[in-house]
Amino acid sequence: MNKHLIALSLLGMVMCGNAYADSDSSTLTVKGTLIRPPCTLTSNKVLTADFGTLRYDQVSTAAQIDVPVIMTCPPNSVLNISVTASSALSDTVASAGRTNLGYSLFWKSDSTVINIKGTKRNVTNLNGAVDLSMKAKLIAQGALSEGTFTASAVINIDYL
Repeated sequence: MNKHLIALSLLGMVMCGNAYADSDSSTLTVKGTLIRPPCTLTSNKVLTADFGTLRYDQVSTAAQIDVPVIMTCPPNSVLNISVTASSALSDTVASAGRTNLGYSLFWKSDSTVINIKGTKRNVTNLNGAVDLSMKAKLIAQGALSEGTFTASAVINIDYL
């Protein structure tokens, strides 16, 4: 009988112990900000406006060369696009890497000349396929001579 009494007493102590235990609580907050994904450049990241072989007396009448800048954008996308030429001669003409030979870039959509000193063009309300293509045009700045030419510019796209 004593064994049963001791066992019942121990069981009662164990069960009562839980009733007097301390407890804490904490609040978990789950938060963050969802943003739309950026546009995806679907044209090449390395672009070339190749004028091929051209007589220097025909530079002023040479055809413009397409520079495709194609993207896919989620609805309501906004971006800034700018062009910075490695050696700008003015806001709209850069050296093509040969004496008296320059080039200009134009927006394909409306034929306006592009500022090549990094001025940003804001483009809003984009959705789906977006064409920000350009055209390159050679510019004679004086007497030209034979030889190869090469130059570069950086097209920068900032997703807002």
